[in-house]
Amino acid sequence: MMMMWLRRRLRQLTALRRLPPDERAGLLSAWALLIMVDALCQSIGARRCLRGLRWMAAVSGRALAPGDWALRQAEFVSRAARHTPRPTTCLIRAIALWFLLTRRGIACEVKIGVQKTPDALRAHAWVEWQGRPLLEAADIGRQYAAFERPLSAMSL
Repeated sequence: MMMMWLRRRLRQLTALRRLPPDERAGLLSAWALLIMVDALCQSIGARRCLRGLRWMAAVSGRALAPGDWALRQAEFVSRAARHTPRPTTCLIRAIALWFLLTRRGIACEVKIGVQKTPDALRAHAWVEWQGRPLLEAADIGRQYAAFERPLSAMSL
């Protein structure tokens, strides 16, 4: 069992090493950010984590990134989330992606929605940019009833 795990990790590292440098850097940045956001949310809570990240994004140098950059960041977060030590939740992925985009001057929102099923009430978080969800199916807003104010716009 341990050998299979080790072989799989070595294949993943080899694949990572073969990526172009900018793609490798994007994936590693997204991976580290996901781990950091997860640790912060576990230790101080999602509200305080978001407040700190909002402050960090505000003081960082903003060079407006092109739109295709936003889509690439969403892909990096999605791919990196599959390789974190702990499974990442939709909220962790959404906060991480929101931070990546916001610190580069891209206006986006963390949306939270709920869905009532016969046996449960489910919640989901996602990022919307230019009115469309990133990392999600285009109809996510029809599946989950989103709160009126996005999480990222609430005074924390």
